[in-house]
Amino acid sequence: MLLYPRAWRQRYGAELEELAGSAGLGLRDSIDLIRGAIDAHLHPELVDGSAAGSPAVSRQRLADLRVARRLGQGAWLGTALWIVGGVIAANGPIVTDSDGQYRDGGAGAPFFFGAVLLFAAGMIGQIIRLSAAARAARAGAIVALATAPVWALMPWVLPIGAVALAAIVVFALAGRRAGQWHLLPTIGVVAAALAGAAIVAATLILGNGDRMATGATLLVAIMAFTPMWLILGATLQPLPPLAPGSDDANPPLAGGLIRA
Repeated sequence: MLLYPRAWRQRYGAELEELAGSAGLGLRDSIDLIRGAIDAHLHPELVDGSAAGSPAVSRQRLADLRVARRLGQGAWLGTALWIVGGVIAANGPIVTDSDGQYRDGGAGAPFFFGAVLLFAAGMIGQIIRLSAAARAARAGAIVALATAPVWALMPWVLPIGAVALAAIVVFALAGRRAGQWHLLPTIGVVAAALAGAAIVAATLILGNGDRMATGATLLVAIMAFTPMWLILGATLQPLPPLAPGSDDANPPLAGGLIRA
């Protein structure tokens, strides 16, 4: 019983205890209970949506939000790729040319690009989850979705990176203002974006010409962005409860966007 969420135990616990006491539980029943506990944790909205803090939704809307949830889990995978790319870049071979020495981190580029693609997937999940009223947040997410992968392909084009980071900040702040995001995730995303951008700017402005030191500092900036993947995925995990008999309470997915 302790394997199940509290809301599940409160609703079905007495019934299960009565069943187990009267009939006993065999091996197959025990396996079914463990499988049911896993399912209860994966789909808490079927029992109690209070944790999500959202009103009940139609079956179609819930299906769309589950897609967004999986995209958020993909963003978590992007965190791992981003970190692996940083580790590979930090341990790349040292190259000497006419301008001195630098560390070639090109081997980490495919991991960085894969991570940014998964970040874009998380942004798609956010667009699905956002209500139609959150226009500014939706606009920020769309701009970030369009510019972040381009920047990953051409990281030396800093204006594209600046636009991508500004769009992410707008998305988070506007989502908070529209009531779509809580305070702590908003602070985390904004702080990560601004911290990474500040390190990059300071390195470029105050750099002393030592390319080895500059490369190491830029890797620190890259790692400063890491919380954005984690937060993006986490905010897509809560699901609202299913509203019985209200399958048409929310319109279906249309044109790639959800109207709440």
